[in-house]
Amino acid sequence: MYVKQAVLLAAAASMVAANPVPAHTPPGRKRDFPYPNGNKFGLNGLDFYFAGSNAYYLPFSNNYADNLAGLKAARKVGLKVMRTWCFNDRNATFDPNGLPKYFEDWTGTWFTEWKDGGVTINYGPDGLQKLDAVVKAAEEADVKLVMTLTNNWADYGGMDVYTINLGHKYHDDFYSQPDIISKFKDYVKVVVQRYKHSKAIFSWQLGNEPRCGADGTRNLPRSPDCNPAKLHSWFVDISAFIKSLDPDHMVSVGSEGAFNHAGDPDWAYNGADGTDFDAELDIPTVDYGTFHLYPDWWSKTPEWGVQWIKDHAAAGRAASKPVVFEEYGWLTPDKRLEYLGQVSNYTRLEVIKSWQETSIAERIAGDQYWQFGWYGWSYGPNHNDGFTIFLNDTEAGEIINKHARHVSALNHK
Repeated sequence: MYVKQAVLLAAAASMVAANPVPAHTPPGRKRDFPYPNGNKFGLNGLDFYFAGSNAYYLPFSNNYADNLAGLKAARKVGLKVMRTWCFNDRNATFDPNGLPKYFEDWTGTWFTEWKDGGVTINYGPDGLQKLDAVVKAAEEADVKLVMTLTNNWADYGGMDVYTINLGHKYHDDFYSQPDIISKFKDYVKVVVQRYKHSKAIFSWQLGNEPRCGADGTRNLPRSPDCNPAKLHSWFVDISAFIKSLDPDHMVSVGSEGAFNHAGDPDWAYNGADGTDFDAELDIPTVDYGTFHLYPDWWSKTPEWGVQWIKDHAAAGRAASKPVVFEEYGWLTPDKRLEYLGQVSNYTRLEVIKSWQETSIAERIAGDQYWQFGWYGWSYGPNHNDGFTIFLNDTEAGEIINKHARHVSALNHK
């Protein structure tokens, strides 16, 4: 090609890249509110593939500057979506026959208090005002929030606090008893209406890892007849209820992504825990699917995890909905020895990098490692559960910074 012409064409191309045609928010979508678009997300007319993380603990701080600084640090390395807890249920009911201890008030935070069947919502400075500060900080930091509304597990209250206070017996009664569902909807309505106009909200999430059962020590037992149909009915009901309150934000289930394939010997594929990923994707009022991955807890291998990612990507394509790799982690050697009494030949960098590469190759719509660690909080580093990846960890440059850049590059392909 004639050199001068090539130079002129290159200059023109660079001008187009520097001054792209402005995108327009599609009809029916609000500006700065993400939305599903086939197998991916959209934002203001552009693709929105994202890397993110989990920081359940954000509402425990009453320091707005802290949350703002932490979210800005996350955004600086390319983390665009953070998942956090919108529940903190204080159980004040005493049962001399041994009510499990569902709440330890070490955070100085409570959003609801249950006592002898009654519930109080805390709108004060040690209650929802803390969540206000998180949402405000996210708006300023340009980070989106996945707002999880209850917990399958006993940490910070969750499902069993409702169940035990309303006189029921089984963990999965939470999904089927009308009085429990009514009380949960009361709380959901307060939270959703409080933030329905915020551009910081990525999605409302029904719960963290809903299952038929939970922790055999701290939680109520599952009923003998719990099955995926029971949980599915609840997913349909609550997601539709949230959409009736806020049709502009997305809704997700928050499940670990277990399948329900009849006859499969693997518990993660045969509906044993009460969920059915394919059926979740078919719910009209659920905008995207979620799946988690913890081979250490699940007695699986890293290679099993690679196939797990591929299977969820395939399910999303079949349903024409986005899926998010919402939690994933590999224990550090010291914590694996402490928790499991085991060692592994795999490093965290090797394992997580292989999963992230698979996620990108499969064009997973977003991923959020567990969990966000930062040394810059006013109180020092947040809790390290063995999965936490701190921004200054040696692996962070590869599996946070570089990975976030690779995910972001999908938005330009």
